[in-house]
Amino acid sequence: MTTEPTRYSTAPIELPYRMDELEPTPVDGCAGCQELANVRDRARAGGDWTTVSDCNVLMRKHPEGHQ
Repeated sequence: MTTEPTRYSTAPIELPYRMDELEPTPVDGCAGCQELANVRDRARAGGDWTTVSDCNVLMRKHPEGHQ
């Protein structure tokens, strides 16, 4: 018995490639931002790219009062 591959009615979604964007930097004097940067550096050294990404997201959002 031969089966047909699944067919979709729309094209796949292409997500933006963001590796060329600069990483956020900690705000001077903010211990929270500095800690996130430290965790990110340790994660990068260990090859933990998920944590690197998570720290970047949190730094961009932390805290809302910085922006």
